[in-house]
Amino acid sequence: MKKVFTLLIFTALGFNTLIAKEIRSAEILFAKKCAMCHTVLKPKNKAAKKRMVAPPITKAMKSVVITIDALEGPLKDDELKEQTLVFLQDYIYNPSKKKADCEGSVIKKFGVMPSLKGFISQKELDVLLPWVYESFKPKKVNGEWP
Repeated sequence: MKKVFTLLIFTALGFNTLIAKEIRSAEILFAKKCAMCHTVLKPKNKAAKKRMVAPPITKAMKSVVITIDALEGPLKDDELKEQTLVFLQDYIYNPSKKKADCEGSVIKKFGVMPSLKGFISQKELDVLLPWVYESFKPKKVNGEWP
């Protein structure tokens, strides 16, 4: 019995370590592959705003998530996540103005995101995108999008 308990403890610790490494990996991937263009927060001043080459990730995710829910939904949380991840997988490798779910002023200011084929692998996206979704999706207020 003691051996079984010890095995369960080590298995649980290993699983938690694996989850922690995956989350840390997602954060590192974001820093290396996304943050060079997408800031996390809105710029604090005009100089920082001028240096922006893409909308903040929170604004981009808000636009994507709300648009998918409006066009396909209303969706349950798991359905919204699944459809958002499918969209992002496609858009990151095959971006286009037609697919861009943002205001015209955003496209006018930043243009269409370049394809990241060859820059980020499918394995990296599999780790990164669920974390991006969970970290930056907008929150409903009283059951409504802000």
